[in-house]
Amino acid sequence: MKIIDLSHCIHDGLITHSSHPRIVINDFVTHSFSAPRYKPPCKGFATKQLLISDHAGTHVDAPTHFYPESESIDRQDLTKFYGNAVLLDVSYKKLREPVSLELVKRTLEKDGLEVRKGDIVLIRAWSGQWNDPDFHHANGLAIDAAHWLRDQGMKAVGIDLGNIEDNADMTRRVHMYLLAEKVPIYENLANLGALPVKRFFFAGFPLFLKDCTGSPVRAVALFDENQVA
Repeated sequence: MKIIDLSHCIHDGLITHSSHPRIVINDFVTHSFSAPRYKPPCKGFATKQLLISDHAGTHVDAPTHFYPESESIDRQDLTKFYGNAVLLDVSYKKLREPVSLELVKRTLEKDGLEVRKGDIVLIRAWSGQWNDPDFHHANGLAIDAAHWLRDQGMKAVGIDLGNIEDNADMTRRVHMYLLAEKVPIYENLANLGALPVKRFFFAGFPLFLKDCTGSPVRAVALFDENQVA
């Protein structure tokens, strides 16, 4: 079994999106500070303190991200966060071109793929380096494609952008629709271009964070090496 990490490394100073705070990671207890309390061979222990948004780095959105009276991340069914996945690679599109239904259907046909009931759909919409100057200007999933993918039975969706949809569209129609349908939304996925297969097993579990609107995840793709031609 081969595994590919689809997550960005969380580090001190990381800014995932301008609407979320930067990540702060600092020493809470160091080895040198705690060492006098212990006897050899123990040289003390160390811990870090983390100040982090529930939408930091590679993360998943819960319905309460946009619906205050809906379900927080700790109340989500864990079966939504793993399963068979399909990669929709539209990274050849123009920067401001939306991931429309027409583009989705054309790409599926080109790659000989289909969206099956229960699939997790991962969208590669960005071919550059993460957080490059144009990164937050790239257009994401259009509402017609979101409706169609859900109609096919999609149970979760993810994208390698900081926003599943057009960052400039403040109606947030795609978020509003998918989260009303209780469809988890993964954002800031990494390494989708490194996947040698278009169908694989995906897992991206949230932390058990009470009343939070989302959670950082360690997203991974798993596949049999025999799948690779």
